[in-house]
Amino acid sequence: MKYDRFDLEEEIMNLWQTDDDLGAVVHRMMEDPDPITKKEITDLIISIGKIHNLRCQKLFDIFEKMVIDNCFVSKGTSLDYRGVPLDDDWDKREIEEY
Repeated sequence: MKYDRFDLEEEIMNLWQTDDDLGAVVHRMMEDPDPITKKEITDLIISIGKIHNLRCQKLFDIFEKMVIDNCFVSKGTSLDYRGVPLDDDWDKREIEEY
């Protein structure tokens, strides 16, 4: 499969779901009148950690595939993190921006 920057961005955003998952556990612990056991809390947190690791692995797999496919190169020119070409004058351009 061919990936682009939107696929990469989507996977980065998916990592934020871990925060939502943990928030759901905290809500269950604090707001639900039916008490949750320590074992249930432990199982939930372990499961969230495993899912988070899967999300991170998927993100890295997409990034790695994009590197192999030269998605971060424009017309044979390497790009910085903003997509600006890294040519001989890149350092002068950086100085002018600040």
